[in-house]
Amino acid sequence: MQAPIALTGRPLSLGRLLAHTAIDAVAAAAVVLGFVFLLSVGLGIAQKSGVDLGPADPLLRGLPVLLVPLSLFGTLLAGALLWLVRRPALPLVTVPWRMRTVLLILVIAVLMQAGAIALSAAARHFGSDITGSNIAVVLAAYAEAPVLTLFAAVLIAPLGEELIFRRVLLHRFAQAGRSTLGLVLTSVGFALIHEPLPGSEGLFAWLLKLSTYALLGFGFGQMYLRTGRFDAAVLGHVLVNAFGMGALLLGAGA
Repeated sequence: MQAPIALTGRPLSLGRLLAHTAIDAVAAAAVVLGFVFLLSVGLGIAQKSGVDLGPADPLLRGLPVLLVPLSLFGTLLAGALLWLVRRPALPLVTVPWRMRTVLLILVIAVLMQAGAIALSAAARHFGSDITGSNIAVVLAAYAEAPVLTLFAAVLIAPLGEELIFRRVLLHRFAQAGRSTLGLVLTSVGFALIHEPLPGSEGLFAWLLKLSTYALLGFGFGQMYLRTGRFDAAVLGHVLVNAFGMGALLLGAGA
């Protein structure tokens, strides 16, 4: 089924398409990093002033674990700003919701999360740990502020990430008639923001982690393209993160 995304104006050349995408990606990254930096400074000042912000974490350079869920609001800020700036050039034809669409998204979300869990289990069986590098701090944040952590991980992060990767970046490729290229690039970009560098586990484990996130990004992209609805991609992302958090907490005995 062709993506119900309106083609308006003159399609961009591949060079301009990639240039616009690079500019938007850098701008979004700058907003997120700037937000996290200011947040870190604010939390550090509060700590030194004697404000009880809960336990600190060595992985966060001594900052409180609350930095983790609060930093996800930076992703939403970046996505909202990018969408507001690019919205006039990226119109979307709204397609009515259908019950089969909701059921399809639910089934795909379950299969995506099950696939990610199966890949992780298979990697462990062969002696490779592909547990996400942020799992330890997420669990620590949940122990300190469960409601905030769940809210940020299950709702705020999906909303911000879908605004950036699907509603703006992927949409531009689809509008230019290059949906496949857009799916590949946005899926890789989505993977890299979650696991930007190899960890102590080595290159192979890092590539497996990237593959897991890239497959998730590909799935969210397909939800967006096939339904023509931004909220469909958000719903799928929310479900996957909710299932993932549930599995993580059950595994940790929370």
